[in-house]
Amino acid sequence: MAHSFGESYRVGSTSGIHAITVFCSWDYKVTQKRASRLQQDNIRTRLKELLAEWQLRQSPRSVCGRLRQAAALGLAWLLCLGTALGCAVAVHVFSEFLIQSPEAAGQEAALLVLPLVVGLLNLGAPYLCRVLAALEPHDSPVLEVYVAICRIISEKKLKRRRKPEFDIARNVLELIYGQTLTWLGVLFSPLLPAVQIIKLLLVFYVKKTSLLANCQAPRRPWLASHMSTVFLTLLCFPAFLGAAVFLCYAVWQVKPSSTCGPFRTLDSMYEAGRVWVRYLEAAGPRVSWLPWVHRYLVENTFFVFLVSALLLAVIYLNIQVVRGQRRVICLLKEQISNEGEDKIFLINKLHSIYERKEREERSRVGTTEETAAPPALLTEERGD
Repeated sequence: MAHSFGESYRVGSTSGIHAITVFCSWDYKVTQKRASRLQQDNIRTRLKELLAEWQLRQSPRSVCGRLRQAAALGLAWLLCLGTALGCAVAVHVFSEFLIQSPEAAGQEAALLVLPLVVGLLNLGAPYLCRVLAALEPHDSPVLEVYVAICRIISEKKLKRRRKPEFDIARNVLELIYGQTLTWLGVLFSPLLPAVQIIKLLLVFYVKKTSLLANCQAPRRPWLASHMSTVFLTLLCFPAFLGAAVFLCYAVWQVKPSSTCGPFRTLDSMYEAGRVWVRYLEAAGPRVSWLPWVHRYLVENTFFVFLVSALLLAVIYLNIQVVRGQRRVICLLKEQISNEGEDKIFLINKLHSIYERKEREERSRVGTTEETAAPPALLTEERGD
C-alpha cells in the first residue's frame, strides 16, 4: 500500500500525466466487450478530471471570484446556524405559549401539537442543511471530500451523544397492555381485534423507521430468547387470565344496559344462552341435542369442575416434568464436571507414571554405563 501510494503520488505530480493516461492506460489483455467498455469509461473519466484540474490551474480565480466564493460559503454557514437556532427558539416559544394558553390546557389534542412540531423540525432541518451544503462552491473535489468527511464523522459523533436508546422493556409492556385491552374489549366490540391488527402493523413500521433513524443501540444487550419467554409469560398468565376472569364475571354477574345493546332485556349476558336454548327446544327434534349439550355440559357444574380438575392436573404434570428435567440437567452437569475431574486425575496419574518410567530408564542407562567402564580399563592396561 505504501509503495502504491508513493507511485500514485509521484505519477500524479508529474507534468506528462496526460500523455501517460492517453498512451499507457489501456490494458491490452482485455478482450470482452463489457470489460473494454468499462475501461473506456474509466479512462474518459480520468481524462475529464485531469483536464478540469489543469484548467483550474491555468485560470486561477480573481479577487472578486474569491470574494464571491467566500461570501457564498459564509452565507451557507450562517443559514445553517440560523436554521438550528431558529428551530430551538421556535420550539421554546411555542412550548411557552402552550403552557400559558388556557384554551390549550383544557384540550388533550393540543398537547400533541408540540411533539408534532418537534418531529417535523427534526425531520426537515437535516434535509435543509444538506441542500445548503450542496450549494457551497468548492474549487477542488479533494477539498469537498475532506469537508464531507469532517461532517460523516461530526454527525456520527453528535448523534451518538444525543440519540436515545430504544427502550425494549417499555415497548414489550406496551404490546402486552394493548393486547390485554383488546381481550377485555372484544366482548363489547367484536371488531376490536381487526383494529388491533391494523394498529400493530402501523406501529411496527413507524417504530422500525424511528429506531433506524433516531435511536442507537442499547448499552445493555438483551437476549431475544429471554425477552420472548418474558413476553409470552406475562401475556399468558397475568394478561390473558386476568381478562378471562373479568369477562367471565361480566358475562355471569354484570347486568347489561337497559336502553341499548342486544342484552338490554336480560339480567345478565349469560341468560341469552338460556333464551336461545328455549328457541331451539321449540324449533323441533332436529336440534334437540343442542339443548342437551347446554344443559349437561354448560350449566352442569360437575362438568365444569371436571374440566377444571383435568386442566389443573395437566398443569401440575407439566410443572413436575419441567422440574424433573431441571433436576436431570443438574445431575448431568455434575456428572460432566466429575468426569472432567476424573480425566484430569487420570492424566496426572499417567504423567506421573511416565515420569517415573523415564527416571527408571535413566537410572538403568547410568548403571549399565558404569558396569561397562571397568573392562575397558582392563583392556587398556593390558595393552599398555
